[in-house]
Amino acid sequence: MTSKPVRYSDHLEDRLILRRIDRDLPERIIREAVRTFTDMATGYRIAVATVGYRGVDHLMMVVFEETASEIVAVSIHPLDERDVERKIRNGRWKA
Repeated sequence: MTSKPVRYSDHLEDRLILRRIDRDLPERIIREAVRTFTDMATGYRIAVATVGYRGVDHLMMVVFEETASEIVAVSIHPLDERDVERKIRNGRWKA
């Protein structure tokens, strides 16, 4: 992933507080994700990675968009592999 600065949206900031997610986690997922997708309905990019969350390893996704000068992290939430497979299968996410 690029070395552009990552900015967090207000919505993502709210999610971090609500879900008690470490502040550095969204940027880490964006920069280190092995799997990234494009959401065909919204045009947003999706970074998916397994990370430590609430004491266990958990699959987590970060929704983001990349502009010419920065990456804007829009939202974050945990999911499971079935969610990923379903979105790929129904064409919502493209690698």
